[in-house]
This record gives sequence, structure tokens and C-alpha cells, in this order.
Amino acid sequence: MGWHAYIDESYTPDGDAYVIGGCIATDRDWATFSDEWRLFAERFGRVDARGHRYFHMAEIAHRLGDVGFFYSVISAHVPIFISARFNRSEFNRALNRIYIPGAAIEWDRQNYYWIAFRCLMDKFHLERPQFDRIIPRDEVIQFHMDETSDRKSVERMWAEYIAHRPSEIRDRYAAIPVFENDRTAPPLQAADFWVWWVREWCDSGQPDKIVRHGFEGFLKAIKRRSPRATIDIAFTEQQFLPTLARMAKNQTGKNVIVLPGAQGADF
Repeated sequence: MGWHAYIDESYTPDGDAYVIGGCIATDRDWATFSDEWRLFAERFGRVDARGHRYFHMAEIAHRLGDVGFFYSVISAHVPIFISARFNRSEFNRALNRIYIPGAAIEWDRQNYYWIAFRCLMDKFHLERPQFDRIIPRDEVIQFHMDETSDRKSVERMWAEYIAHRPSEIRDRYAAIPVFENDRTAPPLQAADFWVWWVREWCDSGQPDKIVRHGFEGFLKAIKRRSPRATIDIAFTEQQFLPTLARMAKNQTGKNVIVLPGAQGADF
């Protein structure tokens, strides 16, 4: 049985939260899901320049009644939801605390996508015991991602990233993530649905709704798949510091100082 994770990102220009995440299911479940999803997309979705119907959460967020139909399909066929999130302001503050006397550190301050992706992948396999009842520990999961300008960053860094994973974890990764067009891949549209709501709940100060799928405001009884696992991973300024310190030390070969406010001084 092949397991596939479809991953997307969500943020707003004037918001602070940055989220990456999505949905995980088997290839068989995704096939059934896609057939049903397309029926709703034909009726309630948007139309692109080529006349194709598709779903984009941000474009139908004002039509909560229609949103419920899409969630009913996701809930019926997707057993695992996952998200990794942080506030961009906290990440930038963590960067500013990393200091090497006499050396410049080259940070890509705008590449939140790669940072979030690393956070997701690092924690994903640490959290896998939470859903052993759904996915056997030795199952490999293939990741799929939206075709964006960040593709080159992921492809460039993937081999190095995998090479530095512990051997017992490395075997759980499939090949390099597959990049697809979210207009034609219903599972990516499901990922778009989920991360939009995770980001919305974070920006509105309601992150408690993530794990319990807090759609009570507009959804009635939904036929939900069981069991369901929802893993939400939040990163704080303090949690970023050890990783950023290691990255800086690897880049320069020098000892790193974490400026006041961090726990511990030298790495």
C-alpha cells in the first residue's frame, strides 16, 4: 500500500503566521477522494483561464456553506492531517540572536518555505509513533508539493538534507518530493484547504481549533473517517535557536554565540 502526503503553504502579507502542511492518505484513498472532489469542484469551484474547474480555499472562504461540502469529502477519505507553523516575527528574532564575531552569516530571510519544510520533515518522523495505528512504522511516505518558485530550493537542498538524517530515519523518506500543479491535483487542493484553516485559526488567535477541527460554526454532522490523527507542530523563537546555531557553525566553521535571551551561550 502506497502512502502519499500532499503539502501546501499558507500565509498572508499582513499576518504573522506561516503554515506548511496538508493531508496524508493511501493512493487508493486519494483516487476515490479525487473522483468525489471533482464533482463538488464542478459545482462550487472556480474557473481558470482554460475553463477548468478547481478549488482554492481563499477564493471561496466567504461561502462557508459550500466549504462544508469540500470538508465532507476530505473527512471521509483522509486519515491524517499534519501542519508545522511559526510566526515569522519569532523566526526573524531568532536569526538576530545568532552571532559570530568577525564573520558574516548569509541568511535567506525570506525563504520561509524551506525553513518550514525542514521543520515539518524533522518533526514529522519524530511524531510518527502517534499514528502507528494507521501507518506501520516501516512504511515509506512519498511527499507531493505544489509547483512553486520554491521548487528549486527544495530540489537543491534535498540530497544534503537526507544525507544528514540518522540512518534509522533516512529509510523512511521516499524519493525527492514530487511537484504538481494544484489546479489539476485534487489532493493538493485538500492540502490548500487544511493549511488555509490552520493559518486562519492561528491569525485569529484560535490555534486550539486545529487538532479538534473546529468547524462547528458552519458544519453539522459530518461522516468522518475513523481513526483520524491530526498532528500540529508549533515552533517558537527559542526552538529555532539550536538549529540556526548549527546551520551557522556549519556555514562558517566557527563557534557561534547566541545573544542574550537564549538558553546557553556557545554552540
